Amino acid sequence: MKRMSIVLITLILVFGLAISSPAELIDRGGGMIYSTDLNVTWLQDARYARTSWYDLDGLMTWDQAMSWAANLSYAGYNDWRLPTFDPDHQRGDATPQHEMAYLLYIELGNDDDGGSNDKFRPFINVTTLGYPGYSYWSSLEAGPTSAWYFYADCG
Repeated sequence: MKRMSIVLITLILVFGLAISSPAELIDRGGGMIYSTDLNVTWLQDARYARTSWYDLDGLMTWDQAMSWAANLSYAGYNDWRLPTFDPDHQRGDATPQHEMAYLLYIELGNDDDGGSNDKFRPFINVTTLGYPGYSYWSSLEAGPTSAWYFYADCG
């Protein structure tokens, strides 16, 4: 009986800790935010291409954005990329395979219906106008002449 109790307590501790360990966004300093859930580091400035004067208005084609990310050197890192995209899970049911939606709706806890819970901290310069000119490209090509993009549809 004592052995069964020890096994049961151990299982409860192991699974309890696994279930209750919340994701965190950690400010790494220098304009970088680390996601413990996704194991990726984000640029804190969502419009860094514009604020760094790489592109005057920050509006790039998908090819330009892919090239910019692949060639970006920031804070000593040069392995930047555009986020992944899962076309089957774009909103509140976002999966880690759709990094932008997961960040916005799961890690930051935003509503996808324009509710009052909308927030973007610790990120800055997030554009929420909701049309392709002010969207964020993903790394997933949608066809020969198109790619998937994401915009912060939070009202």
